[in-house]
Amino acid sequence: MADHFRTVGFTLERDELESLLQRALEGGRRIEAPHGDYHVWAPGAGAELWVNLYRHDGRRELAGANPHFAAQARMQVVVEALEPNAEFALEGAVYAWPAPGDEHALYPFSASVPDFDASLAARDVPFRAVLALAGFAHELSWWPDARAYRDALENEAVGFAEASFVPVGLFGPNTGRARSQCVVTGTILAAETRINPVTERAFALLRLETYGGEIDIVASPELVIGEPVAGGVARASCWLSARIVE
Repeated sequence: MADHFRTVGFTLERDELESLLQRALEGGRRIEAPHGDYHVWAPGAGAELWVNLYRHDGRRELAGANPHFAAQARMQVVVEALEPNAEFALEGAVYAWPAPGDEHALYPFSASVPDFDASLAARDVPFRAVLALAGFAHELSWWPDARAYRDALENEAVGFAEASFVPVGLFGPNTGRARSQCVVTGTILAAETRINPVTERAFALLRLETYGGEIDIVASPELVIGEPVAGGVARASCWLSARIVE
């Protein structure tokens, strides 16, 4: 199982995670929702921690916590359906199709939305939107240029186009966060190392231009071999987390 907390410099170690959750509850921004509250803590570098609380008999109970990345990448989409999580009322996803400009919708995918219950649970579909889209990498490879990528494809049984987005989470009977999985390939627009200011742990950030728009890929350092460069090609299998910004 991928450690999405580590992907943006947080941790799943119990003692440290409990401390982070407490800091999020004390210093995070509170967002009210029909089924509870979110406490959003954004300590810096784009890393965010979303703590979910249920309201029950006048009390608030911890329901869970999720990492998120405040992506600057944007993708224009048509949101066709909303996918509430049947087990966790504060969580859910959008089922969307990229539709840049006046183009027809290109392909479907599912992306988890950290503030689903507050921003989307009662919204009518379909609607057009702009997503700030982040991919939390489980695997990551990159090549210095398109020619090197095409040469590498000769040794692969199944090749992916230089700009491709394969929503593997929609294949088969997946539910919940497992639906928000993809394999994305694209041109590297920018690459850098960021430092989570709370834990001082590093993580990688790559912005990709892919089929249908842009996506910010974040990855723990052990997944990244060498130093990716702008103009190269990267491919990542990842979990998608997004917020609607327009």
